[in-house]
Amino acid sequence: MTISKAEKKRKVELRAKELKLRLIEVYTAANKHKEDNLLEFFDTPPNPGPNPKQQQLIEAFLDSSYKTLGMSGGNRLGKTTILTILGLSCLFGKFLWNNQSITHLFPHKKPRKIRYVGQNWQDHIKAVVVPEIEKWWPKSRPVHKHGNGVITDTYWRDEKTGSSIEIMSNNQKTKEHEGWSGDLILYDEPCHRDIYVANARGLVDRKGREIFAATLLSDPWIDREIVKKVDASGKPAKDVFWIHGTSYDNVGYGITKEGVEEFSNKLSDSERSARIEGIPEYMSGLVYPDFDRRQHIVGSFEVPLNWMVDIGIDIHPREKQAVLFIATDPRNDRYCCNEIWDHGDGTWVAEQIIKKINHNNYRVNKIIIDPLSKGDSNNDKTTFQKIYDILSLYGYNLEVASKDKDDGILEVKDHLVGPNKKPSIFFFDELVRTIYEMEGYLWDKDTNKPLDKDDHMCENLYRILLLDTKYEDPSDSFYKEYLVNDRTNTRNQHTGY
Repeated sequence: MTISKAEKKRKVELRAKELKLRLIEVYTAANKHKEDNLLEFFDTPPNPGPNPKQQQLIEAFLDSSYKTLGMSGGNRLGKTTILTILGLSCLFGKFLWNNQSITHLFPHKKPRKIRYVGQNWQDHIKAVVVPEIEKWWPKSRPVHKHGNGVITDTYWRDEKTGSSIEIMSNNQKTKEHEGWSGDLILYDEPCHRDIYVANARGLVDRKGREIFAATLLSDPWIDREIVKKVDASGKPAKDVFWIHGTSYDNVGYGITKEGVEEFSNKLSDSERSARIEGIPEYMSGLVYPDFDRRQHIVGSFEVPLNWMVDIGIDIHPREKQAVLFIATDPRNDRYCCNEIWDHGDGTWVAEQIIKKINHNNYRVNKIIIDPLSKGDSNNDKTTFQKIYDILSLYGYNLEVASKDKDDGILEVKDHLVGPNKKPSIFFFDELVRTIYEMEGYLWDKDTNKPLDKDDHMCENLYRILLLDTKYEDPSDSFYKEYLVNDRTNTRNQHTGY
């Protein structure tokens, strides 16, 4: 039987339609699967995946040495999103988008218990937190949910693992947060300190962790006690990871630059600083906002013999005396490598400096002191003269430091962030007092000058940097003599007499 051309054409068209319908069905099913399993496709186009700040938090989360993690910054940075994703991943025991197991982070092998602390029940938890969990929870994954009598869906249990999330409010009474134990606490926006303490107790039994996602507007306790936490010795705590970002860090990852700028134009300068740049009002007055623990603080090491060391002295009659040691390496990078912070008179200060020099075999370049030390005579001897007399016995000179604070502060800032956006000054982590001052040095709003408070090491710092020390190679003759020289004698290591 002969088939006409028209019939052949019709059959081809029907076949093409059938294939097209099947493709549509497959495409629709695939899209529906993606919509119902967003977490599985978190890093798959067209989804943009984690932005750079979120990725840093994810990588830090995989490092079990970090017990406290946080992301702060401007609005729409993606803080709530990454907080929720990390929380759900802990429930499921892996990152669904790359199938990476994270059960090793919870060695007890029990169902994991998580708390999610939001703000008020209606405006934040019901409107933001619960929808975010709903958005990222795979629709095909069995879940048991119930409410708390105030709103629905405040408890989620993953039926596959038995792990659970309990949502709490920052507005609840403190005692309602007590008596819980678990593996992880998620804080969406800052919490009250008493709420934090009540929940922190619950992490002890399982050696749990905590993650903050917050725009820090008016909670200085979090900055001082958590972001800038120190260990028992006063050194920066090594179990804290904190990342800061701006709204612009999320451009291209769900928001646009035009959208950010449109929002920014509606804000006052102070609001823009807090909500776009993520700089809270209580930190807007920092003299050195670019000081960053992760960039500028390094583990202490033995300063090489050929590095040049400058020493700055800031003297106060009724306070602790401040002495800062800064080494310059062959690349002219600076290392704040030692400090003295204690009570004592001029003679005591000079003796402590000599002990530090001899103990560490420092190659001293210059020793400078606060100009006011020449005007505090006591029993016919100024502090300057007392220190000078002792230092000169050991062959060291003492000079008066510069008083040009404005240029000095600019010099410090240039070292913290250079032209290539890289630092050229670093601080040993054992310099407890110096780091404390760097993180809290503030401008006086009334005078537009730095506050005359907790600034002694900062004074030494800018004065030393104004010396503009340039590294010089020691001569062969000097170096040979230096290596064999008895450091207890009184000969000057530079002049030899």
